[in-house]
Amino acid sequence: MTDGLQRRRSIFPGLLLIVLGLIFLIHRLDPAFGIGHLARIYWPFLIILWGIAKLIDHFAAQSAGQLRAPLLSGGEAALLVLLAIVLIAFISRDWIHGRFPGVNIDLAPFHQSYSQSRELASRTIPAGSHVAIETGRGNITVHGNGGNDLRVSFNESAAGANESAADDRMKDVEIVIEQTGNGYSIHPVHQSDFHETVGVDLDVQLPKSASVTLHTPHGDINASGIAGVVDASTEAGDIEIHDAASDVAAQLQKGDVRITGVAGNVALRGRGNDVEIGEVAGNATLDGPFLGSTIVRKVKGTTRVTSPWADLTIAQLNGRLEMDSGDIQLSDVTGFAKLQTHNKDIDAENVAGQLDVIDSHGDVKIVYANPPRDALDVTNDSGEVDVTLPGRSSFQISAFSRSGEVESEFQDPSLKTTGEEKDGRLDGQFGMKSGAPAPKITITTSYGTISLHKSS
Repeated sequence: MTDGLQRRRSIFPGLLLIVLGLIFLIHRLDPAFGIGHLARIYWPFLIILWGIAKLIDHFAAQSAGQLRAPLLSGGEAALLVLLAIVLIAFISRDWIHGRFPGVNIDLAPFHQSYSQSRELASRTIPAGSHVAIETGRGNITVHGNGGNDLRVSFNESAAGANESAADDRMKDVEIVIEQTGNGYSIHPVHQSDFHETVGVDLDVQLPKSASVTLHTPHGDINASGIAGVVDASTEAGDIEIHDAASDVAAQLQKGDVRITGVAGNVALRGRGNDVEIGEVAGNATLDGPFLGSTIVRKVKGTTRVTSPWADLTIAQLNGRLEMDSGDIQLSDVTGFAKLQTHNKDIDAENVAGQLDVIDSHGDVKIVYANPPRDALDVTNDSGEVDVTLPGRSSFQISAFSRSGEVESEFQDPSLKTTGEEKDGRLDGQFGMKSGAPAPKITITTSYGTISLHKSS
């Protein structure tokens, strides 16, 4: 008490308890209710509620001749922290449900997920049609068939306090097939409601000659046996495409990619984890930071890989390119190859065409099964360079290591190995016949040894 006056208690803690009780009651009655969605939008209501409570406290204290309540008491602060924790938990749950459809994080034991499958009546569409397939949440699977029939089946999934509540949400969803200016569009309607998006997995069989555009923000995409162009995109999911008789374009933000058996070009953009691309008759282009293992094999055209840590161009990859967090391995290339990277070890074997390597803070190892026919140019910074050539090779060489050594198993009067203070150098030629051209080998590195080995 101060001057004999009693301090009034605030009504704000009681209002906070009412809000907390309403949140838990709503969640108990309907666990799928979008409390997190409401909290993200209407959280400023708490500030309004606080202001109203303080105004009521002020006028009530004046009329009763009491001291007004403090702006924020310790008990009120504790209740606000508790309410914030609860709301953040609901917001996180709803975000995870939307971002990762297959992951269920429930805040009560009463929440269950239910599903049901349905199928549309088949219809005939012209050969070579373009078909756009989209779902707001769910997987897309597409198969090419030999006829002109379009068949659509789908599986719905929804959360609810009981099966009847989930069925009510799923029955509102319809799958429509619309004829557009350049083909057909297949997509759900009424997929999102006040609670959350109903999951709709689409399985579509269509004429093999069709071209398709496939999109789902949250789900996997699988396409096979399509003769037309395939364009697939997902923000969170895996992409798998097989046996495509034309060009393939894929884009994603999180997930794995596997594309094999493509008669045209392959273009992959975005970011993700593991990537596998193989048996491509055209060019293969990868653009973006893919953080897992990247494997590319048997590309008849040109392979181009662009990322924050590598820029690779490879012509006629008969063998395999493999990249991970620390290494780049390349084997069996008929054409030229240019490898530019940093903080990675490079291991290249059997590159028949010109090979250019630019690296830093990594070791470089190059092995030729046959005598080189084109130039080899290696520029390295702070790393070893190891080159193995058949003993019957002929070449010109200029190798220089700053603050390092140069070692050679090839012996010829024209090969000059010199050392200047801490630097090593090798210049000259080997096995050259009069008038016969020989490829030029140029190697430069620093703080590393250059080794030239002879194989049988």
